[in-house]
Amino acid sequence: MNLTEDNLSPDSTQAGLQLATIGAAIVDIIVARVRPMRGAKQDVEHIGLYLGGGAVNAALNFALLGARVTLHACVGRDMEGGLISEALCRHGVQCAIQLADEPTGKAVVMVDEQGEARAYAQRGASTRVGEMGFSGIEACDMVYTSGLSLASEAALVAALAAMSARRFRLVVNPGARQLAHPDGLLPLREQADLLCVNALEAQKLLGSDAPGISTHLSPEQAEFLARRLVCRDGQGILITLGAGGALFYDGHLVHYHQAQRVNVVSTVGAGDAFASAFAYGWASGEAPAVALAAAAQSAAQVIQVLPANLAGALR
Repeated sequence: MNLTEDNLSPDSTQAGLQLATIGAAIVDIIVARVRPMRGAKQDVEHIGLYLGGGAVNAALNFALLGARVTLHACVGRDMEGGLISEALCRHGVQCAIQLADEPTGKAVVMVDEQGEARAYAQRGASTRVGEMGFSGIEACDMVYTSGLSLASEAALVAALAAMSARRFRLVVNPGARQLAHPDGLLPLREQADLLCVNALEAQKLLGSDAPGISTHLSPEQAEFLARRLVCRDGQGILITLGAGGALFYDGHLVHYHQAQRVNVVSTVGAGDAFASAFAYGWASGEAPAVALAAAAQSAAQVIQVLPANLAGALR
């Protein structure tokens, strides 16, 4: 399915949950079918500009699912920042985007012939999310965070601490910088109602970052990690296992779902698609098996396209 203005008309976003996403809004420059370099220049199949960033990917998915969603992000006062804001508006996402003097964040994403993606990122303005606060999140049903800078993480923890009470569910999908500083991430993990990580990230959070660390876990190994990752009663843990499926631990029971078998065009954005679709179903009160199946379908759609979401190329 293509995410177009027809898919996300203004009327289609009036019903459903009120959600907010917090994190990076960047431009992905995707270079497709990269092969080992021979010589000074190599022809490739495709180079394109797309919306990117975990919070953007989640916001687009939430809008596609029928939610009213607001993105909290930061972009530069440049052409790329304008393209991001205009594209999000076209796709039914409300923008609480602050402007900074730094350039809009960008990532050059190299996708090889097997669909595996590697990125070179310049974070730019995206690291300054939250400097002006997070206005309006108190009224949300769910707040979804993805890939925060350490400064943004600290700002959100402070904002949560300042609330006398909160009605929204908090979903935390940590990024590489947060995972590299697990002690700093702990206050946000303790507040999270749902923690979303992949197999490698789960092991890093538990201090298992050793030469023998595995990116391929069995459901039984993932269950062991999920039970250890719980910080408090009532907290849910989602661990994605790539082609091995995904596991959700609700604090009492373990729920496992296999991945869909599809032709892999690009792995970029698959984790965001899975986590956001699952979080939407979970916050909507769906049974874990139903939410996991919907998440698997969402990830399957995204890995069959080059960009990290279904919004199409920037224009």
